[in-house]
Amino acid sequence: MVSVNIAFAHHKGGTGKTTSCVNISGFLALSAKKVLVIDLDPQANATSALGIDKNNLGESMYDVMVGDAEIADAVLETEIENIHLAPATLDLVGAESHLYRMNNRISILKRSIEGIRKYYDYIMIDTPPGPGLFIINGVVASDYTIVTLDPGVFALEGVETLNLIFDDINESSGVKINPRMAILTRCNKASLFSMITGKRDPVKEIKKGMKGFFDSVYTVPYGVEVYEAQLKGVPISHYNPKCKAGVAYKKIAEVVMR
Repeated sequence: MVSVNIAFAHHKGGTGKTTSCVNISGFLALSAKKVLVIDLDPQANATSALGIDKNNLGESMYDVMVGDAEIADAVLETEIENIHLAPATLDLVGAESHLYRMNNRISILKRSIEGIRKYYDYIMIDTPPGPGLFIINGVVASDYTIVTLDPGVFALEGVETLNLIFDDINESSGVKINPRMAILTRCNKASLFSMITGKRDPVKEIKKGMKGFFDSVYTVPYGVEVYEAQLKGVPISHYNPKCKAGVAYKKIAEVVMR
């Protein structure tokens, strides 16, 4: 077994990268897939969302990225069966400046996970916002990249910017980034009144505009259950899988497995 590596990426914050990474991982785990979630975001939201106290850790992804520890030494079991976590801490903020002094700095993560891929079906990499070395390491280490977006006015502009970043990575490193899927998060369904009166449907317009960038585009509706699950430190799959957001993430996980 060699894992399929998937990065969740967008240079903008608040697009649902962590939420999508954790919740898709939860449904993969329910399908008896062995999953490793790698938290590359100094905010450590994926770490907290999987019930791990980010303030009480030993080795973390900081130690891995600066070369002080092997990733196997940082991996933790979570309360969720079949999900392991390579956690993040705020210390990661200071790691990026260290990476710029290292050779092959864009492939540090890729090299670090080679020895553990045989233990997992999926390695899911949560990257931080911003066009820095962590998002580059995440997408370079991945077989596929899932782009998450919020259904805002600048969503399509953000996709164009992200594609420029991917092109720059390809030109500078020869690594082809493969953004196969996009997920529009926190989508509100157009009201019946809006449809009758012919008002614009932003989600529909954004999905149409993204068809040229991605093989597939999926939407996840807004649901307070997602927030509640995060407070509990579990994926939506293990909190309320039948809510609307849970059903959407389950469908996406099934596509990922195919």
